[in-house]
Amino acid sequence: MVKVENRQTLRLLTKRFMKMNKSRNIIAVIAIMLTALLFTSLFMGTASLILSKRATDIKQFMDSSHAIAQDLSYEEALQTEKAIKKNDNIERFGTGIFLGAVMDERFGFSSEVRYADKNLAESFNCTPTEGRLPENKNEIAVSTIVLNAMGVEPRIGQEITLTWESDPLSKKLVTDTFRICGFWQGDKAVMSQMIWVSEEYAAEKAYPVTKAELENGILNGGRDCCVWYKSLWDLQKKTEELSKDAGFTQAGTGFQTNPAYDLMEEDSLSFSSVIIMILFIILAGYLIIYNIFSISVKTDIRAYGLLKNVGTTGKQLKKIVRMQAWSLSAIGIPIGLILGYAAGFFMAPFLTADAEISAQAGKTAETVISANPVIFIAAAVITLLTVYLSSIQACRIVEKVSPVEALRLAQGDEARRKTKRDSSVTWWGMAVQNMLRNRKKGIIVMLSIALSMVVVNCIVMLVQGYDFNMYKKTFLASDFQMDQMTGSIYNTNFNGITPEIRELLDDCPGSEKTGYVYYSDEKHDMEPKLLAAWEGFAKKYEKHWSDYEKELWEEAKTSNKVSVHFLGISESIFDKLEWRGDAASWDEFKSGEYIIVDYGDSNAEEPFSYYDKGSSFQMKYSNGNVKDYQVLGEALMPYSLDYPYADMIFITVMVPEDEYIARTGNDCAMYAAIDSKEGADKQIKEYIDETVLKENDMINVFSILDMKASFQRYISKFYTIGGFLVAVLAFIGIMNFFNTTATSVLSRRKELALLEVVGMTKRQLSKMLVAEGALYLAGSFIIAVLIIVFGAENILSHTVGAAFFFRMKLTVIPCVLMIPVLAVIAYAIPKYQFRKMSKDSVVDRIRMD
Repeated sequence: MVKVENRQTLRLLTKRFMKMNKSRNIIAVIAIMLTALLFTSLFMGTASLILSKRATDIKQFMDSSHAIAQDLSYEEALQTEKAIKKNDNIERFGTGIFLGAVMDERFGFSSEVRYADKNLAESFNCTPTEGRLPENKNEIAVSTIVLNAMGVEPRIGQEITLTWESDPLSKKLVTDTFRICGFWQGDKAVMSQMIWVSEEYAAEKAYPVTKAELENGILNGGRDCCVWYKSLWDLQKKTEELSKDAGFTQAGTGFQTNPAYDLMEEDSLSFSSVIIMILFIILAGYLIIYNIFSISVKTDIRAYGLLKNVGTTGKQLKKIVRMQAWSLSAIGIPIGLILGYAAGFFMAPFLTADAEISAQAGKTAETVISANPVIFIAAAVITLLTVYLSSIQACRIVEKVSPVEALRLAQGDEARRKTKRDSSVTWWGMAVQNMLRNRKKGIIVMLSIALSMVVVNCIVMLVQGYDFNMYKKTFLASDFQMDQMTGSIYNTNFNGITPEIRELLDDCPGSEKTGYVYYSDEKHDMEPKLLAAWEGFAKKYEKHWSDYEKELWEEAKTSNKVSVHFLGISESIFDKLEWRGDAASWDEFKSGEYIIVDYGDSNAEEPFSYYDKGSSFQMKYSNGNVKDYQVLGEALMPYSLDYPYADMIFITVMVPEDEYIARTGNDCAMYAAIDSKEGADKQIKEYIDETVLKENDMINVFSILDMKASFQRYISKFYTIGGFLVAVLAFIGIMNFFNTTATSVLSRRKELALLEVVGMTKRQLSKMLVAEGALYLAGSFIIAVLIIVFGAENILSHTVGAAFFFRMKLTVIPCVLMIPVLAVIAYAIPKYQFRKMSKDSVVDRIRMD
């Protein structure tokens, strides 16, 4: 025998096999294209989701740097700059000084006077688009929102007079006139409006804050420093090392990484979710591509056997199969990448529909669509890997086949089958026998169809599992809520609902109830029982606390003081309290002689009490007032109406609003809440837009209407993405079933013809093939149900079902409802294939090789 060594000959043979299998080529190209499409859309969607969340966080928290150290003393700032300049991982850095908050009655929003260099201004996303940053002492750069509030036209050279608080202890105010040297378009959704002054002005006017004052909450004069690293790799470790080099050893101090760059944070996207989806797509692509190559090789096995007989080695035959796979990939992958980009582009807005972000007024999710070349390279490489894995079995078959074995395989084992019909075996029994004889092929077909059924079922489970009432309860305690809170405690407005706004809301048409929550920060000397309660809490959870939290607890014990979130509430808010034990009555509470306290560790089976009902409580107000109250009961404020910022050692104390205003002198509320009459939601929304927001357009409005739309957007992404996956996987499953049925009918054409000769009718043969198809799809149904019952809950709960308002509801009803569709497929495809084969006479079919 002569070995075939010529590469040109192998290429020629590859082309011949490609020409022999034109139908196979089309199906294979479609399969490879679909696999590439799925990978491209997955990677593009994941990248877009990450980048969109990053853009949203950067906009919301006003920080685009990789890490930032805030509220530093002058000495700490100098030491930090030295550490930065010595660090080889840092690409650039920015510095700035916080002078104070603006004091202007015309401002219905938080605004800060600061100095910032070019990099820090960029980090805050407040770089002038017209003009420049201040260079001279009398220059200023502001946002258009500030200028509009002051009634000043945005124009370079305009003069404005500004008053700001330089010393919060003495309440010292500074008033100066500046010339506008730059401005930019303001954004109402950010935490605070920035007003930039020159470094010369800041050096002269900044309060000389000490480290001790900064630790006690005096931030005026504090310095900031932000850094950008050369790469995003291992940000946390780099930041910890930088903080250590700068001399920050105390927990909670020094540089903090920007959470926007945490690519796989818990509430964004888990790494396991992406891995599971990649493996899922590899499996889906493998099932069809494997089946196509397996069928193709077995169809052409005689030709491969003859080639081996004339001297072609198994390795060369294997290479011919591989070359066909790469040729088909060269066509299918580019098409799949293009279609995948289109699918990813279409799905990106749905992916970024994050219910928790879009539920917050004024904080709209940003959509960033990524088309990074790495996405397409990764998709192409993993698609090629899938093709390689799918063709391994086909390569093994041709590598090991002998000419005699090739003849046997080409005849489909007909020589070993009995052509004599056993009268005791029915067409149904023969269908079962054929299924058992081709178990491996049957499992692949059943698994590919089962995947699409599992996805359909999981989508329904996801949509049913998201509980709107639980979602609403967290974000809204009423149909409409208003406040002037921001994402940071340092520049929030706890008194945003003024008496003028309250007067407008009290006259709101369509409202059932209107209520208010007032807030003050007070201090309270801990009685022995309260101290014991906190010591019990600390003993239980101290092992989970950071060093910083442990220090706060030690300070509280030493001073024997606890922070009090002192709240004034109106009757409609009182009705929303979550009571422990029997609820009290408003008539008794409104007398002003009682308080309501919260209780600790509300998630525990047995929450502990700070105070028992009937206990005495002496309130020493910061303005000097003192009053003794009696504890009426224990209750929790609804989450959306409670103090919104993280705190460590505190208790919540509630009194009626009239008592609160009388004792504190504060008549401006933190929250306003409206319960609407049935069908009046739109009327109230229009009223608020036309009156309240015209009075103060910086007020955040949270409405049930926006929440429903937000929730629906969040749910719709599962419909969109799931529908896309179902369509592709269903196509793959049906194509596998079609190919397998066609191959089965064609490879058994002589057997089926001989069965006709010995007495079986075409009707019986057709029934047998339909029964085989029904068995395939019945097996698919059983596999799908088993995957759902034993795997779906665990997979969904740890991936896309990780939201707090998701509750798993196990069901297989969608699979059951798909049975009629499967029955039609099981009936139609075998019927079509048999009718197509039956066009040839029995004699012709018996004589066919």
